[in-house]
Amino acid sequence: MSSQPFAPDAVTRAKQRVPMLLLGAVLALAGVGIVEALLMTGAAPLTPIGWPSLGMIAAAGIGGVAGLAGGAATVLGYYVLNLGQTERFQDFFAHPGITASWGVAVALLAGAALAVRPRLMRLASAEDELVTRRKYELALRESEERLRVAKARLEMALDGSNVALWDFECASGRVYLSDAWARTMGAAEGETVTTLTELISLVHRDDLEQVHRAAVEALKGERALYAVEHRVRARNGEWHWVLSRGRVTDRDPASGRALRMIGTNVDITERKRIEEAVHSAAQSDPLTGLANRLLFNDRLRLALARSRRSRTDIAVLYLDLDGFKKVNDTLGHAAGDRVLKDVALRLRACLRQSDAVARFGGDEFVVLLEDLRDREHAVAVVEKIIDEMRRPLRIEGSEVAVTASVGLAYGDGGDDGEALLKRADQALYDAKAGGRDRYSVI
Repeated sequence: MSSQPFAPDAVTRAKQRVPMLLLGAVLALAGVGIVEALLMTGAAPLTPIGWPSLGMIAAAGIGGVAGLAGGAATVLGYYVLNLGQTERFQDFFAHPGITASWGVAVALLAGAALAVRPRLMRLASAEDELVTRRKYELALRESEERLRVAKARLEMALDGSNVALWDFECASGRVYLSDAWARTMGAAEGETVTTLTELISLVHRDDLEQVHRAAVEALKGERALYAVEHRVRARNGEWHWVLSRGRVTDRDPASGRALRMIGTNVDITERKRIEEAVHSAAQSDPLTGLANRLLFNDRLRLALARSRRSRTDIAVLYLDLDGFKKVNDTLGHAAGDRVLKDVALRLRACLRQSDAVARFGGDEFVVLLEDLRDREHAVAVVEKIIDEMRRPLRIEGSEVAVTASVGLAYGDGGDDGEALLKRADQALYDAKAGGRDRYSVI
């Protein structure tokens, strides 16, 4: 099935106005209910439009022109209805000037509500953004705290079982190391005597600068402790991470020059692997290995900032699998997982290395396209993805066919990330409503 064009903007906007029209009518009807309740209790409201107009004004503040229109229609209808029962509001209908005065006052208040509405909406949007940011910062702090605790526990275990002692004679350049260093380097156990030059030759070149700086600052007394994490090459050619700590224990009384430094080396290779695994788990989907929602939102935020600087467009693709539920129901969840992994591989194959793809959960995937040459490039990517998903997959001897529906939304530096995702989600909804295995653009 070929891809279909998206619905016209006018139709979309009309659909979006309907809830606000209904809101205006409901709030105004609530005012009508208050008036009728007062009449039933024997009270004598001055006007039939007072309470309904308050509902209309509130709707204008919430829903804008559409809310005002829905409320105004209800107020006008109630006013016309009471023209045939003027005895219910004798003072109000006694003179046309009273009616006109009320109408002008209500119109002015409604206009004021429309005027202040953009400011109120901006304030509400800023508050939502602040709440979202606080939630993100809290989650990040919790993740960092968990990582800190894991790191501390690992260090205690390693310090107690695999610590290499070293003793550096500054004048001669000789370094004495305990037999634990030989185990780290994959050599025969025993105390090792080497030179500082030989040890430096084992350090990864990307770590040399920080190792040199930390050592010089400690030797000069600019810092109390020498402490640095760096990589060293073992005998078998593998790189081991080492946590090296030390302290100057002897200085020349006259010049203050360091004479001796003693410390420890701890092999923290396993700890580094765990840290990388924890970091990856916090930002990736465990099934497909794609980015998760948290990482994708961060990438989207950065992409919008770059878009503002470079004045280029970005695009968000919201993708949902057609027929995925049937796979789970007929072949089981293991087969469903196979499909999701395959979809992840196919998506990566359709994208540039600079593009981001994430799984939001279930069979929902999201793609971020940056630095678009033109908007047709995004459409071409969408069409490529849809064509790729049409290829069947064989699982346990059965041919499984799933297709994709895609919602496409364009954005620039002026957009909000959450709003852009919602537009893409709405476009996806339109695509599925239009028959699936297609895309829609907002």
